[in-house]
Amino acid sequence: MKVKKYLAVISLLVTISLQAQQAQNIHGFVFDATSKEILIGALVFDSVTGKGTVSNEFGYYNLMLFSNEPIYIQVSYIGYKKQSFKTRHADSSRYDIYMYPGIELGEVKVTADRMPDITRTTETSTIRLPMREVKMLPNLFGEVDIVKAYQLTPGVQSGGEGKSDLYVRGGSPDQNLIILDDVPLYYVSHFGGFFSVFNVDAINDVKLIKGGFPARYGGRLSSVMDIRMKDGNMNKTTGAGSIGLLSTKLMVEGPILKDKSSFMVSARRNLLSPFNLARANMKYNFYDLNAKLNYRLTKKDRLFFSFYAGNDIVQVANDSPQNYAATKVKWGNLALAVRYNRVFSDKIFGNLILASTKYRYINSFENKIVSDTVTQLLNSELHTGINDLMVKGDFSWQVSSSYLLRFGCTGIHHSITPNDEVFDKSIGDRPVFRAYNFTSIAYENSIYAENEISIPFGGLNIGFRYVHFLIDQQTYHFVEPRLNLNIPLQADLSVKVSYAISNQFLHLLSYSGAGMPADYWMPSTANLKPSQAKQLTAGVAKTFNDGLFQLSIEAYHKSLDGLIAFKPGSSLMGNLSSWENVVVSGGKGLNYGVEFFLQKVQGRSTGWAGITMARAERQFAVLNKGKSFPFKYDRLLDISLVWNFKVNPKVNISATWTYGSGYPVTLATERYDTEDGEVFVYDDINSFRMRDYHRLDFAVNFPKKTKWGERAYSLSVFNLYNRKNPFYYYYQREMVDNSPVSGSASKEGVLKLYQRTLFGIFPSISYNFKF
Repeated sequence: MKVKKYLAVISLLVTISLQAQQAQNIHGFVFDATSKEILIGALVFDSVTGKGTVSNEFGYYNLMLFSNEPIYIQVSYIGYKKQSFKTRHADSSRYDIYMYPGIELGEVKVTADRMPDITRTTETSTIRLPMREVKMLPNLFGEVDIVKAYQLTPGVQSGGEGKSDLYVRGGSPDQNLIILDDVPLYYVSHFGGFFSVFNVDAINDVKLIKGGFPARYGGRLSSVMDIRMKDGNMNKTTGAGSIGLLSTKLMVEGPILKDKSSFMVSARRNLLSPFNLARANMKYNFYDLNAKLNYRLTKKDRLFFSFYAGNDIVQVANDSPQNYAATKVKWGNLALAVRYNRVFSDKIFGNLILASTKYRYINSFENKIVSDTVTQLLNSELHTGINDLMVKGDFSWQVSSSYLLRFGCTGIHHSITPNDEVFDKSIGDRPVFRAYNFTSIAYENSIYAENEISIPFGGLNIGFRYVHFLIDQQTYHFVEPRLNLNIPLQADLSVKVSYAISNQFLHLLSYSGAGMPADYWMPSTANLKPSQAKQLTAGVAKTFNDGLFQLSIEAYHKSLDGLIAFKPGSSLMGNLSSWENVVVSGGKGLNYGVEFFLQKVQGRSTGWAGITMARAERQFAVLNKGKSFPFKYDRLLDISLVWNFKVNPKVNISATWTYGSGYPVTLATERYDTEDGEVFVYDDINSFRMRDYHRLDFAVNFPKKTKWGERAYSLSVFNLYNRKNPFYYYYQREMVDNSPVSGSASKEGVLKLYQRTLFGIFPSISYNFKF
């Protein structure tokens, strides 16, 4: 209550002090001038006072100024020429801004204005990588991936060689809220995790928030990845595509009615398997499909339809006259959203959403054994998944020049299928049939309010989020405070602090192996409490050379509660109706570290350097004798260096180098023989470390303008110096000849520890085009 009173007094004093001046509210949308697509994160500011704002996730900006004099507005966005205009006083002025892409001067210089100044915003632990930089990076199989690009930033790990998972500040993949046009996706990797489901040609903007989540986000503990698809070109039909070792893809966008409505359709399908599948009886296919329709109903109203579908299918068959066995695994996402934007007034903007998202995983097995006396048939199928229906409303109200209020609410209907099974077996004329079908219905509701305030000594975003979860008459509800504070010390230096509490009601139990995921989403129940995270972040932000370089240094402390894990030796198989009995709950986690992030955002040469020093620990009462142990992806030191260089208009090169200290692993410390066989003795959980990991990737791109558009050949080399990095360790006996007689079959096995390496040096080539 004291905080609220303090903020109210500050707001009142600021309002009184400005009454002598006249208010001017400048608002509108920021567009790409050639395609009429919105630009997210464009910097709009008054060149006299320095007061500014950025366009939101819908391209809308609102800037309220107090002045009796003409106002000079400047607009900048990376990769675009700066725009400026002068306006005289009016109570309200609508200015839609159209930005033109930067043009080449001479052979190498590119006009590109700065990104929003990190010292001016209240955002903490937030990273936005320009898509043009992402597309230049080295890649595996010729497949550019936005998730892999963010793995090269501090505080973010992949969890293993080539994987497209996100382990953010010691959290697990299920603790990341990944949304595509406001719709959550539950699984975002294709086969083997080598690349994500996101086609970069269909993406307009990506933002990753690692801490200090604004109140409008909730439901996860570790991070938010906010991804926005392209709206579609309103002026002319254009397209882009590529052909690589792994897949081929095509994106087409254009107007339905010029300057009134547009479409965007993107499709991707595999050409080859991610693995070298030597067995001809193993088949793999995947696809992604994105689509979007954009209607400008009036100058104040817009309507959007967004669609995503993706699927993976793996089939393994062993066919013989006496024994037929086949396994099929399918998984994928389906998402659909209808969004309505409206500028209600010069101060109020709103967005309404009706959406559906579905995740499904199906594992089926069929076996037929034929003998002289009897035929045995076996069919089994396991289903798991989530189907959500969501209604959401988000609003922003520019109350005054120093006060922006965001507020909204969300309602989600979860239909959760943790583990359905159908088992059908017959031996001769003796059938056995077993089925387990169960669906949990849960309701997750929330309301939020964010107060973004310009205060005399800096900027403040203070808010709350109220969440309510109902399942089987069990109710949970929490109030989640959120705080982001920016204190400028100089024009190019500021101190930032953030604090956030978040809760998660859906838990993930995972099996992995041979690249086939087995992700079982389980809801919180009366016996299984929600997970909670409390994170405190503090750091400094500084710019150098007039915004050419941006530096952020952040320290964070995150405590976790209510974590779950499998009981040692337990499995869901045979325990489908009592899955709560095979997990341990009430786990605690402690994650802390320091992150260093230096970016060069302009010029022929761009890139960044990221360094992370961190720890991630877990503790369960019934595991490891109750002692804390390192999380399996605890990494003490992580370094990423990224460099993009434009040699000339026809050649650009890029390179990335990554280093990481070894992941923890549990290994046997003793072995002895008994009458029943060998016995291995294990010490504490994750008490050993793998070898350190490091790798250099390199790419050369050869773009060229053609009569019909542009084309580019891209050559990438993954793991350039052929480092043998550990993927996992295993024990195996080394067979030696122990007989004095040469050629004797008498041998003795010596048990040794071996390392499995996934990739050595691996070149890839792709052909990219635009029209």
